[in-house]
Amino acid sequence: ARPLRSGRGAFGCRRGAMAQIEAVVGLVGKDFTMLMCDSNMPESVLIRRQDYDKITKLAPHKLLAMGGDHADMVQFGEYIEKNLTLYELRNGFPLSTHAAANYLRGEVARGLREGGMVVLDFLLGGYDEGAGPSLYFLDYLAALHKVDKVAHGYPAMFVTPVLDREWKAGLSEAEALTIMDHCIAAIQKRFLVTMPSFTIKVVDKDGVRVVRAPGA
Repeated sequence: ARPLRSGRGAFGCRRGAMAQIEAVVGLVGKDFTMLMCDSNMPESVLIRRQDYDKITKLAPHKLLAMGGDHADMVQFGEYIEKNLTLYELRNGFPLSTHAAANYLRGEVARGLREGGMVVLDFLLGGYDEGAGPSLYFLDYLAALHKVDKVAHGYPAMFVTPVLDREWKAGLSEAEALTIMDHCIAAIQKRFLVTMPSFTIKVVDKDGVRVVRAPGA
């Protein structure tokens, strides 16, 4: 089954009004990947909710953080989750994080070619036996990159210097959480949109954990 897409253009008002004013941040630590999103649900000039979870559990060892149109987040996120599950049921083993990232990119690229694009930016984090933790950056134009630390949206202008200055290979979870707190402080001090609440999740060899719940 094909997903129903929003069909909004890449330069439409919904793209500018929603995806860019959301904070989506990720980094890779020693043996885990940590993802963070703001908990706002914006609509035009309104903030409808401040306890919205934008990080979806795709599989026992995969997380997908999204920024953009919230209808697309729910529908497209569920579409990807169910297809990863279907692949595992048919083949007897799950896709690796690398393979899942390329599958996700293929679906976004197909939407671009066929006029049914999803107005979303993505961070895919996962943990694979033998390969360890990994993080993939994917934007709404289907540009895919494997990264160690990254951010989407206008808040990335304030977050990226923090990540560049403080990230290092082999971070502990406590050190990574401190960096995320510094990113939150930079956003709340300098960004024009109020973001009082953030969601933080971790994926490691033991699976997915919620470090900070939306609205907390």
